[in-house]
Amino acid sequence: MKIDVQVIDNVTKKLEVRIPEEDIKRIEEGIYNELKRQAKIKGFRPGKAPRNIIATFYKDYIDDELRNRLVKNTMFDALKEADINPIGEPIVDFLEEDGLKGYVLECEVIPEIELPEYKGIEVEVEPINITEEDINKRIESIRLLHAEMRMKEADEGAEEGDFVVISYQGFLSDIPLKEVKSDAYPIELGSSSVMPEFEKEIYGLKMGEDKEFDIDFPDDYPDKDICGKRVTFKVHIKEIRKKILPELDDDFAKDMGFENLDDMKANIKDELLKEKEKNRNKIIYQKIIDRILEGIEIPIPKRYLAKRVESMLEDAEARYPSEGIAEDIKKNIEGTLRKDFEEKASLRIKTDILLTKIAEKEDLKIEEGDVEERIKRIAEDSKRPFIEIKSFYERNNLIDKLKDIILEEKTLNLLKDNAVIKETP
Repeated sequence: MKIDVQVIDNVTKKLEVRIPEEDIKRIEEGIYNELKRQAKIKGFRPGKAPRNIIATFYKDYIDDELRNRLVKNTMFDALKEADINPIGEPIVDFLEEDGLKGYVLECEVIPEIELPEYKGIEVEVEPINITEEDINKRIESIRLLHAEMRMKEADEGAEEGDFVVISYQGFLSDIPLKEVKSDAYPIELGSSSVMPEFEKEIYGLKMGEDKEFDIDFPDDYPDKDICGKRVTFKVHIKEIRKKILPELDDDFAKDMGFENLDDMKANIKDELLKEKEKNRNKIIYQKIIDRILEGIEIPIPKRYLAKRVESMLEDAEARYPSEGIAEDIKKNIEGTLRKDFEEKASLRIKTDILLTKIAEKEDLKIEEGDVEERIKRIAEDSKRPFIEIKSFYERNNLIDKLKDIILEEKTLNLLKDNAVIKETP
């Protein structure tokens, strides 16, 4: 195998790989032998068709399979020998000079960059304070999660905080709208889950009551059938349930797994402290990265960027149905989204390249046991068995991704540990 490397620019390299003719023939012979055993050609028993007949019937398959196997069997070794680590899939062109001779890989690579000073960077952050209000808010959210939804009496009207189930039908000039109806629509009053004009009409209604009212929809409302129009609604109240919060006492704390209410508050304070430290670290990391990026130009591989943007667009499009975005609106927002995603993906790629180069310079590596320790932590946090989590990561080929995450965290922590952190007054 003969290899020749050509540098196109600081993010692109071409690798020409020429394969000895005997190796190509050996691969080709293997394909013919497989076809000879498997091919079903009229007039010949299995395994008895002559090579020239097989070549005629399966020419396109043989040509494609030869190219595929040639690349599959040699590309890894060729890249390793050339010391090229491509990001994204290389573009493959085949060398065909009086027959197949090899191939050319166009590879996008992480560019070589001259790192600016990345230690001793000053960062200002707010101090971490856990107040009684913070603790009480968290306790209140826990109480809400364990609230009892008790059916209201017939004479009790709907009020803020109630969970109401309604049936409704929308009408436009007395004509029922097919898409504006429901037989059982849940609303939590006060949660802003529906238009304020609609929600206010529900307040005070009792179970079993009916009401008719009009809503004027704004011109920019996403549903083009009713935007800018007045829709009449006929609503029937099917259920009204009131949230009954558990008493905040030692018994409640014991139900939540604590010794008493004081123990619960102390544990919540520790949780909040960890959360705020984690969030503050994210802010510190980003501020350091932003400062470093100010003093360096990092070229971005174009195909790699385009693939990242397309992936982000696909994720956004997959959410359109659940977010109620109509087809005719998608085209209008895609251009804006693409520009926004390009900016975000560019920043993320620059950050990845920067952290990779810092990790290389500092000789940061994944130590033996790092992955096991991380999987143990994930298992503890998710309250799942260690072997189950490990099996999941191995089964889905996520171990390398986990290693990347661990190495990135090590690099970020090195930057933070060598920064000058100042708390604002």
